[in-house]
Amino acid sequence: MLRLFKNCFNITNGCLIVAVPLIVFLSIFGWYYTFAAAYINDISKFIFAAITAVVLVCGCMSGWFYMLKKAMYMSTKIIVFDRDRVKALRELFMSLLNGIGKLFLPMIGVVLIYFILYFGLLSVVCTIISKYVASVDFQIYNLASVFMSSQELINQMNELSNEELLVIDAWYLGLIFVTTVVSFLTLLWIPEIVYGEKNPYKALFISIAKVFKTFKHSFCLFIYISFLIVLISILNTLLMFNPFLYFIVLSLYYYFMIYIVVLLFTYYEQEFSN
Repeated sequence: MLRLFKNCFNITNGCLIVAVPLIVFLSIFGWYYTFAAAYINDISKFIFAAITAVVLVCGCMSGWFYMLKKAMYMSTKIIVFDRDRVKALRELFMSLLNGIGKLFLPMIGVVLIYFILYFGLLSVVCTIISKYVASVDFQIYNLASVFMSSQELINQMNELSNEELLVIDAWYLGLIFVTTVVSFLTLLWIPEIVYGEKNPYKALFISIAKVFKTFKHSFCLFIYISFLIVLISILNTLLMFNPFLYFIVLSLYYYFMIYIVVLLFTYYEQEFSN
């Protein structure tokens, strides 16, 4: 596994060109979020904005994952002539559109299944907490404003009683637990769709079976990825108020985002592609 972690840094260094569409998409998504947050004032507009965001995310995921797979393959080839480099670069960016055509519907399925999965599991967690701890009545809150405005969320949290805050803490722990379990079980879901089964429902069960088939290695990979995510999150929180250091952390954020996907794809290729 250590050799895999090390080799993936070299592969990532050869695939940094894929950071360009990733940065462009995240910038567009950030602009859209800012626009939506300023104009959403009822639940119908919130639902419409959420659907639009899902379409944007699925379009980016489908094209970017396919492009990264292509970049990983091209990074192993030796290109001598400049005209070949131009041709390879053109093919690489064309793969972005090809990926949208091939993977867009599977990614829509992934998002819908994730939504159903999280909704079901969190409903069970909330039911247990409401039965054995307490409950919070959210009918008195403007949920659309809470979801779209951090200041509104802070204002609503300040109005909660100690008992309601205890319930929120319990929900937060439940969310962490559910997210951890689901993240581990679906560790190879995206690689399975990109490399194999395009049906997201079938790919989910196949990928879960593969996770348990290589449980030891999959668990080590999951711990390593979780460590990287937590590390970048901590650095982002500590250094976000220093413009120069924040730029460095932001660059690391994009780099490790690519590295983590390269790690998953390479692991899948080594273990299952044959």
